[in-house]
Amino acid sequence: MKLDLDELDDQLLEDLDDNDAWDNDGEYPDVGESLISQGKKLKKTLKEIKSTKPSVLLKLISRAKNFLKKDKIWKKICKEYNEDPEIIDLIPTTFADLDVSANTNHGVVYINYKLLQDGEFFRDYSYLIHEYTHWFQQCYGDRPTMASEEGRYLYNPHEQEGFQNQLEYISHHFGEDKAESYVDHLLEYHDVKGKKKQDKLESVLLEKVK
Repeated sequence: MKLDLDELDDQLLEDLDDNDAWDNDGEYPDVGESLISQGKKLKKTLKEIKSTKPSVLLKLISRAKNFLKKDKIWKKICKEYNEDPEIIDLIPTTFADLDVSANTNHGVVYINYKLLQDGEFFRDYSYLIHEYTHWFQQCYGDRPTMASEEGRYLYNPHEQEGFQNQLEYISHHFGEDKAESYVDHLLEYHDVKGKKKQDKLESVLLEKVK
């Protein structure tokens, strides 16, 4: 039976409301009490996601920002750029059709619609940490940032900073093993050959984790 799109929208927000057990220090709830263990994982088609009311998408982004404001990794990033964590409210953020999970272009952060398909967007906030790092680079830097397609992606210093912050966030909330697994995925996806090169890149990317 096809679900009503309004019902999907309401269910998505309801599912996220179930995770309001997050404490005021910006911590995730016990994984044992997550949506997965409750059997509320809601699969959606890309068509259904794109038909979601803009007001619901804005609520999802607002919920993510409100959570990150309290997050110690976000606060640390803001301190490095001499900015208040509340600046997150002023970062233009929207969902879009992308070939990647997220990107930042001319100070606007775009998130792939596909991240909403599993009904667990709260687990993807690390992408926002990465892209908001790029936002700082683009808007607070004294020179243009190097585009991700310029040169070797994982050797791009701006990308490395983004990944370092993202991996620190993943390690803090989900464990160091999850951060290391993500690095393994990156090295494989970007076809980094040779143990020496892999070890050197891993050391750089996990700099804030180890």
